[in-house]
Amino acid sequence: MIDTISMMKRNTLVQATALCVALAVAPAAYAQTPLPATPAPAGPIDAASSATQYGEAGIPGADTFLGFPSKAAYHRVAGWTSAGLLLAAGVVGAVRAYDLMSAGHDYRDELGIDEDSMSPVCDDKIAELWSADQALRWTHVGLLVAGETVYLGNAFTGMAMKTEHVPGEISRSDLHRYAFYAHAGLMATEIVLGFFTTDALSRGDHELVSSLGVAHAAVGLAIPVLVIGAGIVIGR
Repeated sequence: MIDTISMMKRNTLVQATALCVALAVAPAAYAQTPLPATPAPAGPIDAASSATQYGEAGIPGADTFLGFPSKAAYHRVAGWTSAGLLLAAGVVGAVRAYDLMSAGHDYRDELGIDEDSMSPVCDDKIAELWSADQALRWTHVGLLVAGETVYLGNAFTGMAMKTEHVPGEISRSDLHRYAFYAHAGLMATEIVLGFFTTDALSRGDHELVSSLGVAHAAVGLAIPVLVIGAGIVIGR
C-alpha cells in the first residue's frame, strides 16, 4: 500500500512538473514566428504597451534581440518561462513538504504522541527526515534559481521598454509594472522565509516549521500567480 501511494505521488509530481515546464517553454514557438510589418503609429504610443518601439510594429531598422524577433518578444517569453519554472518549483516544494509531514506524523502516531504533547524525540525525527533525502529540496531550489534568473532578463528588458506614466491615469502598463514591484518584494520575502524554514527543519523545531511552512507556501504560490497575472493584464 505504501509503495502504491509513493508511486502515485511520484507520478503526480512528474505530471505536474511537466505541465509547468510546458507552460514555460510553449511561448517560445510563438515568439520565434516573425510578425508582419505594419506602419508605425502616427500618434503617441499607447501607454498599454511599449512593444511597438521594439520591433513588433515593423519600424525600419528594428533589430532582433538574442535570437528573438524583438525585445518585446523576448520579454514576453522570459515572463511566461519564469512563471512556469516558478510554478514547477512550487509543485516540487509542496510535494517535499507533504512527504516530510506525512512521514513525521506517521512516526508520531506510532509512538502514540498527539499534537498537544510533542516530545523532543519528534524534534530529532524531523531533523532526521529533513537531512535524509535532499533530492526534492535541491530540485526545488534549482527550479527556483532558474525561474528567477530568467525573470531577471525579463526585468531588464521591461525596464528598457518602460513607458512614461500619464498623470491621473492607470494604464495596463502601469499595472504590469506594479506587479513587477510586488513580485520583487514577494521574492525577497520568500528567500528569507526559505532560509528560516530550512534552519527550523534542520533543528527539528516543529512549531516554527508549522508557522513558517504555511507562510512559505502561500508566498511561493502567490509569486507565479502574480507573474501570470501581469502577463494577462498587459495582454501579451
